[in-house]
Amino acid sequence: MSGFVSIKSGTLTFAPFVLLSSFRSSFLTHCMSLLVTPKGRTAARTEKANQRRVDKLKTPVGFVKGALGHSIWFKQREIMEDVATQRRVAVKSCNASGKTFLSADLTLWWVTTFFDGIVVTTAPTWTQVSSLLWGEIRNTVANPGTKIKYGDINETEIRLGPKNYAIGLSTNQSARFSGFHAGHVLIVMDEAEGILPQVWEAINGLRAGGTVTQLAIGNPLIVGGEYHDIFTSRRAGWKLHTICAFDTPNLRYASLEYQDEHGETATLGSGKSILEMTEEELDHNVRPYLCTRRWVKEMFEEWGPNHPYFQSRVLGEFPTQGDDSLLPLSWLEKLKIQEAKHSPTDVVRAGLDVAGPGEAETFLWVMKGDHLVLGKGWTQADPRGEVVRALMPYKEELTSLNVDSIGIGWGMYQHLSDIFNPKLAGGGVKKIVNAVNVGLPARDDKKFANAKAEYFWNLRLRVQAGELLGLTDEKTIGQLSVIKYRHNSRGKIEIESKDELRKRGVKSPDRAEALMLCDARPKKTASGFSLDTANTGDDASLTRSSSWRTGGGNFGSRWGDGANYEE
Repeated sequence: MSGFVSIKSGTLTFAPFVLLSSFRSSFLTHCMSLLVTPKGRTAARTEKANQRRVDKLKTPVGFVKGALGHSIWFKQREIMEDVATQRRVAVKSCNASGKTFLSADLTLWWVTTFFDGIVVTTAPTWTQVSSLLWGEIRNTVANPGTKIKYGDINETEIRLGPKNYAIGLSTNQSARFSGFHAGHVLIVMDEAEGILPQVWEAINGLRAGGTVTQLAIGNPLIVGGEYHDIFTSRRAGWKLHTICAFDTPNLRYASLEYQDEHGETATLGSGKSILEMTEEELDHNVRPYLCTRRWVKEMFEEWGPNHPYFQSRVLGEFPTQGDDSLLPLSWLEKLKIQEAKHSPTDVVRAGLDVAGPGEAETFLWVMKGDHLVLGKGWTQADPRGEVVRALMPYKEELTSLNVDSIGIGWGMYQHLSDIFNPKLAGGGVKKIVNAVNVGLPARDDKKFANAKAEYFWNLRLRVQAGELLGLTDEKTIGQLSVIKYRHNSRGKIEIESKDELRKRGVKSPDRAEALMLCDARPKKTASGFSLDTANTGDDASLTRSSSWRTGGGNFGSRWGDGANYEE
C-alpha cells in the first residue's frame, strides 16, 4: 500500500491499525480510536498514556526501540538525537562500532515519520551502498520483530509515496545527486572519508531548499579531504561525534594506560586494564558483533598506541599529523579545557591581519596576559571604523597592536597609529601600534627564514606548553591545524606560503595569522622595546600620506582623520 505502513500489536500495547507514514495530525486520531484500553485504567488515563507512547515513537530513539525492536547504547542515542535536531552531523568512529547499523535505523525512522521525507544514502562504491547500509536495512525490514510492515523493497529503495522514499546511490556519478527536493530530506554519507569531492559539492547543492539534514559517518583514515576538513578547518556548523573503542559496550568496564606521543600518560576507559585481563575476561563481550576486548589488546600489542593504525581504528581519531605540522590539532584541543586565571598586571596585546580585495576577512585578536579576550572579523573592503570600535574598550590598557603592514595593511597601520599612539607631553608619540612585515628577516636569522617563521614558531612553543588560553574559535583552530613548516636548504625553519596552502585547497588563514601577530612579543633594545620587523626606521612613517588616513583612494571616507575616536 503506497504511502501506508501497518503496525502490529506489541510491547507498546498498540492494536493493529493503519498508520500514515507522516505521523501527521490525523495519526493521533487513527491511533487513539484503535488503541486497546488496558484493564484497570480509565479512558482518560489510557488516552494520555497512549499519546505519550505515540509521541515517543516519533523520536528516533523511541522509533528504533519501539517499532524496530533494536537495542541501542549511549553514543548511538546521542547521535540519533542530534540527527533529529541538527542540520549537519558528522561522526568519526573506530572499527566495528555499529555505525552502519545506526545509519540504517535512521534511514527507516526518517522515511517512516515524515510524510514528505526523502532519504538519499551514499558510499564510495556501489558494493558498500548495496551490501553494507542497505544490507542492514533489508535485514531489519525482513525481521519478524519489526512491527512496521513495509512490504517488498528493492535492493536499494523503499518507496512509500511519490515524495516519500529512501534510495541508495554510489558516488561515481555526481549528476545523480540532484532533483531530490522535498519538505524533509536526509542525506546519509556512509564511509564518508572516501566520498569524492564533486559528490560533496553536489550534496551541498541539495541543501539549498527545504529541511535538509546531513549525516556524514566514517572511519578517520585519511588526513585531508572534505571529511577530514569537517573535523579540522571546517568545523563550524557541524555537530561532531567521535566513537572510541572504549565508548562501546564491550569495553565499558575496561581500561588502557599508555604514554602518548608527547610522553604524557593517557588513560582510556575505566575499570580493569585489558593488558591484565584473563583469557576468559578478554572473551567476555556483551555485544560480540561490536569491537571486542581481545581485538583492542591485539591492536595495542601489534602497533602501539601512537601508530596511525591504532589511532584511527581503535581511538576513532585521525592519524597524528606528520612531523611537518606546525600546530597539531591535539595540542589545540587541549587548550579548550584549561582554565584562565587573570592577574591585575596582565598586559593587553592585539594583532590585526588585514585582508586584501577578494580575500576572506580582516581579523582582530585581543589578548590579556595569556588569555584571548576578543576575536572578531570583518569581510567588507574598508573595516576601519569597526576595527577601531572593537579596540576602544582596551585603549587605556593596550601595550601593543601589531598590524600586518604588507600591501593594503600599510594604510590600516597608519590609520590606527593616529588613534592609538598617545602623544607624549614633551613631543612625539608613544609607540603602541607596530607595523609588522613578516617577510623581513627574523631576529634570530640563523634559525628562521623570516619573521613569519619566528613568530609562528614562538606561537607553537606557547601552544605546546599550554600557555595560550581561551582559544575556542573552531575556524581559527582549523586554520592553525593545517599549517605546515619545513627546514629550507640552509637549515632554517620556514612556514609554507599562502600559495602553497592554496594549492592544497586551504583558504587564506587570516584568523591564524592574526593570532600569530597578537602573540608576537617585542624585543628589548637599548631605548626600550620594539617589534623591529617593519623596517620603518624612525617615526617618519607616522606622518607619511595614506589614502586610508586621509579618506581618499578607493576606500572612501568613513571616519576621516579618526579624531572622533578620542571621545
